[in-house]
Formats: sequence, C-alpha cells, structure tokens
Amino acid sequence: MSAAFADGPLTGINVVDVSTVVAGPWASSIMADMGAQVTLIERVDIPDTMRLTGPVAGDQSGTWVSLHRNKRGIALNLRDARGVDLVKKLVARADIFLQNFRPGVAERLGIGFHDLAAVNSELIYVSVSGFGPSGPYAGQPVYDPIVQSISGMAHAQGGDFVKSVLADKITAMTAAQAALGALIGRQNGAGGQHVEISMLESLLAWMWPDVYWNEALPNETPVPTYSIWYSPYDTRDGQVCAVWVSYGQFQAAARAVGRADIADDPRFATRDGRLKHSLAMRALFSEALAALTTEDALVALRSVDVPCAPVLDRAAAMADPQVEHLKLLVESQHPTAGHSVTVRPPARFSATPTSIRTHAPGRGEHTDEVLAELGIAPSLIAQLRAEAVIL
Repeated sequence: MSAAFADGPLTGINVVDVSTVVAGPWASSIMADMGAQVTLIERVDIPDTMRLTGPVAGDQSGTWVSLHRNKRGIALNLRDARGVDLVKKLVARADIFLQNFRPGVAERLGIGFHDLAAVNSELIYVSVSGFGPSGPYAGQPVYDPIVQSISGMAHAQGGDFVKSVLADKITAMTAAQAALGALIGRQNGAGGQHVEISMLESLLAWMWPDVYWNEALPNETPVPTYSIWYSPYDTRDGQVCAVWVSYGQFQAAARAVGRADIADDPRFATRDGRLKHSLAMRALFSEALAALTTEDALVALRSVDVPCAPVLDRAAAMADPQVEHLKLLVESQHPTAGHSVTVRPPARFSATPTSIRTHAPGRGEHTDEVLAELGIAPSLIAQLRAEAVIL
C-alpha cells in the first residue's frame, strides 16, 4: 500500500460538511470511510437530531456512532459573520462542500455556491434537498417518510408503515457518487461546479427499473412487480426467502418442495407466464412451503441450487456465520458512548484498504484543533467561544 493512500482511495481529499440528519451526513460518511478528511460543522446552540436518535449515551446515539465515524467535528454559529468567515477559511482548502439546507437558506447565510466559489473556484459544492431547487414543493420541510410517500415507494410496499430511512440513505449514496463524479470531472479540466441532488429524484431513479417497470413501457400489458416474487414465505416455524428467476430454477424449486404439479403447470412454462400468473404461482408455493420447517425448506432448495435464505431477526443476522467470516462487525470503546458496535466499510480495496480510524466526534470535539490549523490564535479561539461563535 502506498503511503499516499494510507487511509483509503480518497486520502488527501478534504470535505467540509454542514449538513444534518442523514441524507447529507451519510454522503460524507461514505467519503470518510474511503479516506477523505471530513470536517463536520454542527450548530453551537442545539445538537443534530441524529445525536438523539436511538439509544443515547452522553452526546452519542446508536445512529451517530456509525453515521459520523472517521470525521472531525466542530461547532460554529453560521448566523454570525465570524462563523461564516471560518467556513470560508475551511472551504479555501477544501475539495468538496456539502449542505442540505432548504433551497435559499445557504445563500441567505452567505455560504451559497457563488459565495464559496468566489473563495475556491475548484470547489465541488453539493446541495442536497427534498424536492430540488425549484418547483411547487421546493420550500416545504421534508423528512424521509414524506419522500417515500410522495414518490410511490410507500404505496409500492403495500402502504405499510415506513420501516427504514431508505430515501435518506439512497439520496446520500447518490450524492456521494455525484460528488466523486464531479471530482473526476475537475481532474479532467471541468473545474469546480455545483451539484444538486434531491431526495425525490434519487428515490424515483432508484425505483424506476423495477417498481415502475410498467410505466417504463406504458403501451404493454402490465405485470406484477418483483415484490410478489421477493416476499418471504411462511414455513411451519418461521420464514424463508427463495427466488427462482430462470425456468430451470423454477422447475428445480417446485420439484424440491415436492410439487411436480407446479412444475408441470402450463401457466408457468414461460417467464412471461410466471410474471403474469405470479399471484397464482405464489399461492401454490406458499402452500408447499407452509408444510415444511425452515430448515427442511432450506435443505431442499439449496440441494438444487435455488437461491434461498432464512428470514433472520437482527440478533441472528449479527451472529450469522457469513457475517462472522467476513468480520463485518467492529467493536470499539467510544470515549463517551462506551462499548459500541459498527459495521466495517463495505468496499474492500486491494491497493488502498480502508478502516475505521476514529470514533464519531463529540459536539465541538475538534473545534480548537481545526481552528489552530487555520492559523487562529488561541486567544481568539477563546474569545470566539466566549461570544458563542464556536463551541
């Protein structure tokens, strides 16, 4: 491994993040895990919502310890001109700036794209919003379930209660991808630029290949979505998920669970037929699998190479032998939260390996360190703290 990439492929990339909650911060987390130096800027007056989401120990939560590892944290008053000036000093040496204020707020604070591009013309400025910079919903407040609802995702899942912050995390992944794309563009001569990401656009793009496949070919006969095929089956003592995409897998699955009649049913002889009659096919397989234990179902399906797995709860998933083999879970001692467990960075780089280098910061934990690097004298740091410009 080259010393130039000691922390991962983004070693040497400097990110300034003033975003909150998940859609922005997890984008910088992805970059931090790949070695970028991320400086997280929080408000001086109140903590980020995610510090209080999940079980809480001190100023850390079960969400925060994973969401903000590998970052340095400072706290500034962005409603004070001196706080804005400090942001500009940080941006002068940054590669990426990330914010998720409502459209127009960053500009009013004096840290909009044009404000910061004047300081650093090579800056990649990433704006994350709920609905985009303009339009009838642009100024509305938004959280993940709102976007899941308006995008059709909640309806596609049966209108059930939103179980996970998918919209936030999908948007964050889109933002990280776009920021790195803009970095490559800069490397190739494009210079700095403004990258705008919305939760609504990210979620619709993510869903379109499958949830919206009938709308993609509106003149064709609609067929049920994959959700019918991908839903788990009840067994005598639990649930299994099993998927047969090819004709061979379908035939093998039917015969493995003792139902040659399903395999021989002419309705299911083609992929088109299995799609069109997926409800009937599912009912028959449900009947067959309900007669088996989970273990018996898995043994039967695995014996004929049909993709399948038990439906595990969180505790069982953490103890799963494949999870243990991959050493996915990393235990550490956080100075405030105590014993914590998180997941290793998921990408494995052969030449630029990544790691969990530092714990999630406390509020303002690195303020003095970061300001000192900017050349701010200790006496001025003390004055700024006394006047509530920094924490």
